Amino acid sequence: MKISSKLLNVIRQNGSFLIAGHINPEGDAIGSILALALGLKKIGKKDVYLLSRDGVPEILKFLPSAKLIKNSPPKKIYDVLMIVDCNVPERTGFKDLTGKNTVVIDHHIPPGDSDSAEFYRSLAASFIDPHAAASGVLIYKLLTALKIPIDKNIAVNLYTAILVDTGGFRYSNTSPESLQTACHLVEAGARPWSITKEIFENIPYKSMKLLGLSLATLDKKDGIAWMTTTADMFKKTGATSEDSEDFVDFPRKVKDIEAAAFFREDGDNTFKISLRSKGRVNVEKIAKSFGGGGHFAAAGCKVKGTLKEVQEKVFSAVRAAIKNAK
Repeated sequence: MKISSKLLNVIRQNGSFLIAGHINPEGDAIGSILALALGLKKIGKKDVYLLSRDGVPEILKFLPSAKLIKNSPPKKIYDVLMIVDCNVPERTGFKDLTGKNTVVIDHHIPPGDSDSAEFYRSLAASFIDPHAAASGVLIYKLLTALKIPIDKNIAVNLYTAILVDTGGFRYSNTSPESLQTACHLVEAGARPWSITKEIFENIPYKSMKLLGLSLATLDKKDGIAWMTTTADMFKKTGATSEDSEDFVDFPRKVKDIEAAAFFREDGDNTFKISLRSKGRVNVEKIAKSFGGGGHFAAAGCKVKGTLKEVQEKVFSAVRAAIKNAK
């Protein structure tokens, strides 16, 4: 997908930038905003403010310049607000983020509601490609278009972004473009084993204990596999929601299923649902029906109710999607 000259001009013609990622960030969000900030600094944009409401997950604190990220918004108005790895301001977790110009860089499917449509009409520019494996791929293309050299620090951040969103290059979104980009990043100094070790082989003990309790709930029926993490499990292990970020991958691995779900108790009478597809079921549509979103094969949402009520609602929607996919 071609980058618009409008986006390049917005960057070239302005001096200060507020870059925000989404709530509950993972490697793509953090790696992308860090790489973008480091790239902008290389072309003389000294006034760059990085924002993540939930900070930087412990597992990502190894990333170059991770300490630059703040969790509270600045008081001044920046020339450009750049929303990265999400496509509406609400996903940043802040209600009143603003800039003289607003830009969206994202690889998720944009919502189709009227409020979002009005927001998109107000944008100074955007770079949205739902076919991209990760926002990290888009940032790489943007920096390349701006003729910004990719140094080792930028490469490590972008490689991490792509590695995480492709599940270590195992998911269906792994494309020739993502692999070619990763190759260029390795040539620029990213070390695959060092990054893989930090992301996939550096799990806190409390997270493993939480996983053990959660795996005990694993079940499957009607082409769906699922598991649950409750508030009581968090309390017993001292773990947090951050420690359960990749738990949906375990029911997804179950043989002979079409879709997987992970239910995480997230406050009074509310559950955070992570959905995954083995390739035929569009879980983005399911998540969207509950007010969430994501990708064809990976999406999420929040649903209110008891665990039984929430599971019944979600299973009903997934069963219908499986039936329609046949």
